[in-house]
Amino acid sequence: MYSTIVYDLDGTLVDSAATVAALLNGLRAEQALPPLARDDYLPWLSVGGKAMVAAALGIPEGDAQPFLERFRASYQALPTDPATLYPAARETLARLRAAGTRLGLCTNKPRPLAEKVLAETGLGEYFSAVCAGHDLPTAKPHPDNLHACLDALGSHPSESLVVGDSRVDQALAEAGGADFAFFAGGYDDGVRKSACTLTLRHHAEIFNLLSTIEQRPHHE
Repeated sequence: MYSTIVYDLDGTLVDSAATVAALLNGLRAEQALPPLARDDYLPWLSVGGKAMVAAALGIPEGDAQPFLERFRASYQALPTDPATLYPAARETLARLRAAGTRLGLCTNKPRPLAEKVLAETGLGEYFSAVCAGHDLPTAKPHPDNLHACLDALGSHPSESLVVGDSRVDQALAEAGGADFAFFAGGYDDGVRKSACTLTLRHHAEIFNLLSTIEQRPHHE
């Protein structure tokens, strides 16, 4: 089994799509734009805050910063509903932690928002390292973001698994030299399924799937 597992947050542990859609629709209403459905926003949820807001409002990315700041302020003030946790997410983390697995979190969500969500969902206690948005000059999928997390855990990429739902998470694992487990219950924006080490449809499946791996794949 892997000594270390690094999770993504949004679309992997927490289903934040409805919350994000409501906040972005609020911005759209201010611009006299009609609301979009939750699923309309899914392709933009992994591209980064500024690009997401620009796409949602149909404006150039260079004009998105003031809207992004308002979006984040509204998000910060909105309590996180514990019901947005994916089924068995908390129980899976607790079981992994109890088994001695080192757990990290790597997200592009800014640290104040990430810490708020982790605290309000009760997930924060399970992670010994968190690399959040703006902690580094780089963002996922740059390997530095994964390596910062692994360095804090005292782990090597070759003994690590990244669990995520997006192409960004897959590229992070590949760039950083770790294996990738695709969480298919998330927002899938075009993950290359054939390149995944594992595919999870439910978080608790990770235990049975890990037990089927007899030997760690070799990284060139």
